Amino acid sequence: MIGRRIEDVSQADLASLIANAVREGRTIEYKQTLPGGSDGDKKEFLADVSSFANSSGGDILYGVEAQSGVPVRVVGLNKVDRDKETLRLESVIRDGLDPRIPGIRMQFIDVAGADPVLLIRVPKSWAAPHRVSFKDSSRFYARSSAGKFQMDTDELRSSFAMTADLPSRIRAWRDDRLAKILASDTPVPLADAAKMVLHLVPLDSMNNPDRIPARALDGNPIAFAPMWAGSWNHRINLDGYVTHGGRPYPGPGGLQTTYCQVFRSGQIEAVSADLVRDHSGRKIIASIAYEKTLLEATARYLAALASVGVRPPLLVMVAFLGARGATMGVDAQFGGDLDLIDRDVLVLPDVLIDEPPKDLPKAMRPIFDAAWNACGVAQSVNYDKNGKWAADHLQDVPMGGNP
Repeated sequence: MIGRRIEDVSQADLASLIANAVREGRTIEYKQTLPGGSDGDKKEFLADVSSFANSSGGDILYGVEAQSGVPVRVVGLNKVDRDKETLRLESVIRDGLDPRIPGIRMQFIDVAGADPVLLIRVPKSWAAPHRVSFKDSSRFYARSSAGKFQMDTDELRSSFAMTADLPSRIRAWRDDRLAKILASDTPVPLADAAKMVLHLVPLDSMNNPDRIPARALDGNPIAFAPMWAGSWNHRINLDGYVTHGGRPYPGPGGLQTTYCQVFRSGQIEAVSADLVRDHSGRKIIASIAYEKTLLEATARYLAALASVGVRPPLLVMVAFLGARGATMGVDAQFGGDLDLIDRDVLVLPDVLIDEPPKDLPKAMRPIFDAAWNACGVAQSVNYDKNGKWAADHLQDVPMGGNP
């Protein structure tokens, strides 16, 4: 795989592959022409794509001539209709593989004085193994240094077992992080108050703990700004990069009310100790502000992760710590107080983001509905009758074309 974001791959990278005789193998393959329209061509194309997804991910370059697996010349794709071919290949992938592979990206690379090259980047899949199902086929492929091969029974069994183990590994990591926060083992000293915790966990982060150098995270404090903070500080730390700040908190000096820890794996932990406040002896969750804060922070962090090459699929995970006895702050329309949360650690449903979301409020609504359920209300009251978030203006949050 070319070690650059797909948007940044250029003619110079193609030239480097040729100059360094980078041979086809586990994470890269060269093709002189695009797949044709015959059934055989489609099956071969689907085998290539699924083999990368079922292994370590990788790049397929169309428009590059190779001899014995070694690239020798950029030939380009003559008279290619970029939009038409992109839609055609996406359709073949969508209809010919089971289950669907999220996160596949296609990018044409312009070549001076020649026709363009098409790069298809296939991520390592969280839902492997993927089967070629086109025309009643039922074959599974993977890759080695020698290229793709059909998986045998033992390899299939191992692949299914690894996929089944992933959710438990992610939840174990999140449970460990929550335990550390409860024990005040945090990157900065945090106020002793109820806390809202947001975790973003890329599914491939569990196998790639050091994917992002800390220097790549440094210098972008706005993108990784902590939740609910007017000003903040930032620094590199052992785990990656941390931003922290918040309003002055009464008590011993040095306490913060919010931080965002970005791990080199691409995982993010954002914590606020300021969205659940004591009001006349009662703990009140800022019922609009907390949803708005989560939506804007998640959108910002997704964009920031993409800027360093980390993209979906990922899990969005939210929890409240010290939640027992808290409730949503609401106005008189409810005719009285809402129920109190009955547990100290309130873990809300996980949400899978398998592609850059077009409507983030819709995607995250199960989290918000569950928090209101904990207070005795059937669903979040911050959505209108059409299911659109309508409580306040959201900044830089994709909303499916909403005004």
